[in-house]
Amino acid sequence: MKAKSIIILSFVGVAAYVLADIFHEVAGHGGTCLIIGNKIDLITSVYFKSSPGSFLTDIGGPVANLLFGLLIHTFLARRKSLSLLPTLFLLHILAYNLFWFSGTILQSGFSNAGDWTYAIKELKIGIFGKPVLVMAGVIAYFLSIKIVRLHINKAGIIFSEFSLRQSIVCSYLAAVIAAIITGLFFKPDRIQAAFEGLLEMLGSLPILFINRGTQPKSNNYELKANLIVIASVFIFFITFCFTLGRGIS
Repeated sequence: MKAKSIIILSFVGVAAYVLADIFHEVAGHGGTCLIIGNKIDLITSVYFKSSPGSFLTDIGGPVANLLFGLLIHTFLARRKSLSLLPTLFLLHILAYNLFWFSGTILQSGFSNAGDWTYAIKELKIGIFGKPVLVMAGVIAYFLSIKIVRLHINKAGIIFSEFSLRQSIVCSYLAAVIAAIITGLFFKPDRIQAAFEGLLEMLGSLPILFINRGTQPKSNNYELKANLIVIASVFIFFITFCFTLGRGIS
């Protein structure tokens, strides 16, 4: 794989991660908090605190990921053709949003942390709470994988230089690194924040295995991106690190 292709694919992954995180933390948690009239105490790339706390604010993050993911799914389903770079970007942001939604459910099912823990307690179903979350998380992942696979098959992309799987791995690894780097900007606890960023992206791990059995209809795509696009994504990421990465209170 050429260095130019690696750079372009890496920036695709970074841009998709940043937007998915903004959807989750800012639009989801932050937006819900403001709508119900609560006060935002802290918002970062991995943490959100408000006063008073609310289960609506907690689930606002993953619900926002779901809604944006379904919005992209609808757009891709209705759009007959897109150029290569926007297609790759939308496929990644679709996957990250849907998998983050699914991952938060499973996290709450297997631990006492996570965005759904407080919400399931509000249902007052006792010992059934955790099993319900686990089953819901598994179903959410199953449906998310099905949706992402549908659009990967529909796109029918195969590159002349490398496989589609290699392109997905490259973008995903760049997104993981970006999430860790962003967490390191949070001064009160850099290591833990970086670890939380890693956990966020581990929720999207299924994207690495999702294109098995696909049969591309087209081939010999050449990956291109001008310097303005690459520079814009770089500036976008740096700005993200110095704002949401450091934390806003």
